[in-house]
Amino acid sequence: MFSQTVHAVAATVGFTSWLLLWGALVLGLVVRNGWASTRLRHSTLEAAHMTLALLGLTLGVVHGGAQLAAPNGIVRLVDEVVPFVNPTDPVGVGAGVLSLELFLAGALSVPIRKRLGQSRWRAVHTLTYAAFILLTAHVLISGSDVGPAWLWMSIVAAAAVVVLLWLASTRVVGRVRARMGRRTTARDRAQTLMIDVDATRCQRFGFCEHEAPDVFRLQGDGRLAYRTYVPSESVEPVIRAVGVCPARAIALRRLPTTVVTADTGPMPQITPAGGVPQPAPPRTAGIPTLPVGAGASSRSAGRSSRTQTRAERRGRGR
Repeated sequence: MFSQTVHAVAATVGFTSWLLLWGALVLGLVVRNGWASTRLRHSTLEAAHMTLALLGLTLGVVHGGAQLAAPNGIVRLVDEVVPFVNPTDPVGVGAGVLSLELFLAGALSVPIRKRLGQSRWRAVHTLTYAAFILLTAHVLISGSDVGPAWLWMSIVAAAAVVVLLWLASTRVVGRVRARMGRRTTARDRAQTLMIDVDATRCQRFGFCEHEAPDVFRLQGDGRLAYRTYVPSESVEPVIRAVGVCPARAIALRRLPTTVVTADTGPMPQITPAGGVPQPAPPRTAGIPTLPVGAGASSRSAGRSSRTQTRAERRGRGR
């Protein structure tokens, strides 16, 4: 009776761990690609992603400990550390152990991300997708309760969703999508599209480099290097990079195609050598102009007022 209870608890905890880690990976891919940026804040999605991942990882550790507590279990203590050495189920148990170790490595890399560097941290974090595939193999091989066809087919379909979403977020697929886009529209938009990055807000998450590697690049010292203009083939990736930036540090602006100068007052008359005043050049429509001679009248009035003021001062001095 006790053995059956331990088995039921271990199986329930293990499957719940798999489900939570599946949700964490899907939500992480949504955050990475900015597919829900118009509806939810990135900070909310990222917090949910981290919460699901930690809960799933914790339950995975509990699942491994429950296997050791089973009276007639086949898992030994060494099997929890060294993969593929279990004499009864080397492949299934080994896949689960290796998956847990890769997930732990990905979780421990988050606090030391800046010390590792963006490139190394991204490589370690990418291993979590391989860890989920190993975890799915562990569930299908070692799980004794996945016999019904609808259950194991659902598990395989869920794992396929993660694989497809991950492939859709790779640079190769991103470049193919950019080439298949509307190049004419992109070229027209790129003629006047410029990039501004607020260095005080940029947290160097690396999402912009993932979306538009031809424009954004995180250097070895952690600083962000980027082009100030958008190439024609990178308009759509850059727009996606703006959307996925958690700190909202990237801004796009357009160069003006038409400029109208501010109104600085009446335009002076042009007097050629013959002494005959010529009318001023035409002003832009919609900007009021003064009648001819108004400028000279205003200058004469100004000189008269200044002469009268000087005369009053001399009179008071006497």
